[in-house]
Amino acid sequence: MDNYQLKIFCTVTRSQSFSKAAKLLHMSQPAVSTQIKNLEEYYEGQLFERTPHGVILTKAGEVFYSYAEKILDLYDEMEQQLEGVLQRKSHQIIVGASTTIGNVSLPCSIYLFKEEYPEVSIRLEIANSDEVLRKVMANEVDIAVIEGYHESPELNAIPVTSDELVLIVPQHSQDEGSISLEKFLKKPLILREDGSGTRKILAAALTQRGHSINDLNVITEMTTIDAIKSAVEAGLGEAIVPRLAVRKEAYLGSLKVLTIQGMDMPLDFNIIYPVHKSLSTAAKRFIRFLSDPEERYLC
Repeated sequence: MDNYQLKIFCTVTRSQSFSKAAKLLHMSQPAVSTQIKNLEEYYEGQLFERTPHGVILTKAGEVFYSYAEKILDLYDEMEQQLEGVLQRKSHQIIVGASTTIGNVSLPCSIYLFKEEYPEVSIRLEIANSDEVLRKVMANEVDIAVIEGYHESPELNAIPVTSDELVLIVPQHSQDEGSISLEKFLKKPLILREDGSGTRKILAAALTQRGHSINDLNVITEMTTIDAIKSAVEAGLGEAIVPRLAVRKEAYLGSLKVLTIQGMDMPLDFNIIYPVHKSLSTAAKRFIRFLSDPEERYLC
């Protein structure tokens, strides 16, 4: 049994549902069920009663839940006390972030975190995904938030949120809702540069449909989301961007947001850091602040 299992158990308890807990934790439902099953096998007793309307705690589960909450609280307290005893300089966190989430969501999240922990200083460094990943591996940042999951035995990855790539077009465009892949291939596109997570996900989606980036009608490349949005608003072209990045423009109607028929482009954001890196208490708090399903402050 570890803290991860305790968090899963507490999330299932509060949501009274394996499926809801899985969604909150960005896990599959079978993975959540397996963790609960492992706990029940370990203690040789049933912790949840399954009902048509969800799950409820058994008597044993109620006892386990009361102690699980105390254990998680004690773990946090222990980390804080150890930090003081070891006199670690942990009041600054250097956070790397890929362009979209670094420009759109994290500034607000950092502001909210600072309201709760004013003694912590956070420096945000924004670059494309490849450059941020390089900074993580070179120990130039403490943690990073990037799109996509980079499978590596050297990295921990903690899910933060999910999104999708969409096509943005000028407000005067005649297109509505969704367009065919064939029509998309003819669109004058403004593309992100090599090394961006958005470009990699688009390339993978095209490959699944038997195409490549070379099949697109690319008129120019830009390195920032803001520049791309401004260019599309001015009618200079169209672009593939995360939906998260154009919430404001879609609401105001300055841009139209379209999907491409039969070409899903899911986008996951993860916190990453080296497996063997010793994180400060402040860094761990910030990770929990962003990723905890019940206390998430990702704007």
